Order: sequence, then structure tokens, then C-alpha cells
Amino acid sequence: MKETVLRALFMWLVLFILLQPIFTYIDYLLDLQVKANTSYITQKAATEGIVTSSMKNEVIANLKAVGFPEASIVISSNTEIVQERKQRLDVYISAPRLNLFPYDFSGKSQPTRYYGHGSIMSEYLD
Repeated sequence: MKETVLRALFMWLVLFILLQPIFTYIDYLLDLQVKANTSYITQKAATEGIVTSSMKNEVIANLKAVGFPEASIVISSNTEIVQERKQRLDVYISAPRLNLFPYDFSGKSQPTRYYGHGSIMSEYLD
């Protein structure tokens, strides 16, 4: 009986050791998706001079397809009016971070959100 209990406990430890790198990689890919969509919307906003609602909807649909809840995605920019050529545009995206780790070995609290920031000069021509 003692050997069975030890095997069961050992199997959980092995399972954690095997799954931790997989969860870390999934976490990295989700972070990469937020940053890639931030870059995408920033480049599209450069030609328009502003982040439009259709751009926001497109990025929200992209992130929703990956598994982020639609209501929790926050997209903001530094301006509400069209920026003329050579003016700086900043775009920020924040999405909730999923808790993928069964056990936190570091003892530090993990961030609760993924963040993306993009900046570019406006290329809008009137």
C-alpha cells in the first residue's frame, strides 16, 4: 500500500514537471499574439491617423479567436482625433492573462494581464 501511495505522489510530480514547459510555451504564445496584434493595429492606424472602431473590432475578433474573452480586451490610443503626418501615435492593448500554471515554483505573483504597446508616426495625408 505504501508503494502505491508513493507512486501516485511521484506521478503527480512527474506530471507537473512535464506540463510546466508546455504551459510556459502556451503563455508565451498568448503574449506574442497580443504583441503581434498591437503591431498590426499600430501599422494600420498610421495610414488613417487614428485607431478606428473597425480596427478595434478586427483586433478583438483576432484575439477572441485565440481564446481571450471579448469583454476583457482593452484597446486604447493616445488620441481621439486624427493626427496629421509626422505626429506620434501610441496604441495600447491589454488582455487578461489566463492562469495556466498548476503550481508556481517562484513564489512571486504572476501578472494578471498581457500588455502590448506600439508607437508609430502618422502617415495620414489630408
